[in-house]
Amino acid sequence: DSRLATLKYVASLHDAASGGFKLNANGKPALRPTSAAVRAWKYLDGEKLGAKFPDKDKAAAFIMSCFDPKTGGFADAPGGPTDVSITSIGVMAAVELGVPKEKFAKAMDYIKAYAKTFEDVRIGAAAVEAWSVKECPFKLEPWFEVAGVYSNAGVAAAAQDGGARETASVVAMRLRLGDSISNGPWVLKRLNSGQRNDGGWGKAAGQSSDTETCYRVMRAYMLLKEPPAELGHVREFLAKCRNADGGYGTSPGLPSNVAAVYHAAIISHWLDGMEKK
Repeated sequence: DSRLATLKYVASLHDAASGGFKLNANGKPALRPTSAAVRAWKYLDGEKLGAKFPDKDKAAAFIMSCFDPKTGGFADAPGGPTDVSITSIGVMAAVELGVPKEKFAKAMDYIKAYAKTFEDVRIGAAAVEAWSVKECPFKLEPWFEVAGVYSNAGVAAAAQDGGARETASVVAMRLRLGDSISNGPWVLKRLNSGQRNDGGWGKAAGQSSDTETCYRVMRAYMLLKEPPAELGHVREFLAKCRNADGGYGTSPGLPSNVAAVYHAAIISHWLDGMEKK
């Protein structure tokens, strides 16, 4: 099973001393790659394949070592600077690893206080979803207003590649938080038109498609409960990103990193579900 080779690659990035994971072979243990490793293991069916995750308790302890109980923020490394993005990722990782919510509840206050831009509320939405939308300790209407402003300005202006990345980002943010959209057919047309000849999607100014943009677009398809028009070509793109070490690069020909592995794993998981329908 090719997934076993990928799991072996992920395990190779584990730092036994700290319990964290590195982004790549040359990196240092950090929260972002640790979160990516945890979720990659899940969507690669590591446990079902008999591959034991390297010390979940120590990984959870590493995640919590990045938490500042005074501010409620998470940092990418213990004692480092905090921001909304990494705090949201910290919440997701802590929930995934089963850390009791009361131990990092202040992180939700941090996110509420500092999430101002669309990118903030987009990643914040993922944290709220992980925490539980019904149990979110603050009102989400201001976030929908931010998304509306971004949609009217940024998405409308993003003509290149059909604006698929920007459109998908807004759609996924809203749907993750239990909101609805009224222009589903238009959204699907824009996402489909943005798929490139290599089978993936990319940033507006990017020369190549990339796994992170594909992840954003595919999450929108998943939440819309619709497959991309050229589903098979998505798999072809992921195959081009796979490397001999079992890992995946962000784009074809680039070195492997655990973030790209997570993106490839969850996209493949979604594609499996879409193909069964």
